[in-house]
Amino acid sequence: MAQHELESVKHETVMDVTQEQVARVYARAFLGAVLARDDARSLVEEVESLADDVLARVPMLEQVFRSSLISQEQKESLLDRVFGARASTMVLNFLKVLARHGRLELVRPIARVLKKLYSQHLGQVEVEIRVASPLDEQLRQEIQSGLRTRLGAEPLLRVTIDPSLIAGLVMRVGDRVFDGSLANQFELARRSMIARAVERIETKPEKFVSA
Repeated sequence: MAQHELESVKHETVMDVTQEQVARVYARAFLGAVLARDDARSLVEEVESLADDVLARVPMLEQVFRSSLISQEQKESLLDRVFGARASTMVLNFLKVLARHGRLELVRPIARVLKKLYSQHLGQVEVEIRVASPLDEQLRQEIQSGLRTRLGAEPLLRVTIDPSLIAGLVMRVGDRVFDGSLANQFELARRSMIARAVERIETKPEKFVSA
């Protein structure tokens, strides 16, 4: 890889880490402000919906959020026009705070962190599961029960279908990944065969040299 490519990858990684850290600060601040309220759950879900539904479907709006050519005042005015009659006062004011600090582009990472923090507050843990075919209800309950015992928390399963796994499943809990898919077993077997072949060539090369 060329030097300029290495520098670009390093720069993007630093930016991602920095954004995640800043997003966590704002997510904690928002959560701290709403936890005492009766509508805390709906407010958290409102921020999630803004990121997952609105920005995902209206990419132009996210481009405006990110643009340095649009002033803070213009962005606040836009927020009033777009969300004034739709968003709660709490969420609208939060968006304006982000606009004043030049952080509107962090709505998505903030929503992601906020969801995790709120789940932790409720004693829940998000678990991502990829399977080759849909889980039947009995297996889903068995997985949930086993995770509940192992994690000491209520697992929130998010299941996606990935036929490339062939069979089995891949499970992610935080930074931990368990790959029990058949595709992974095939890959491990393939690597093991290659390793054994290489070892035989290195230890007894004479057997692989023609007379």
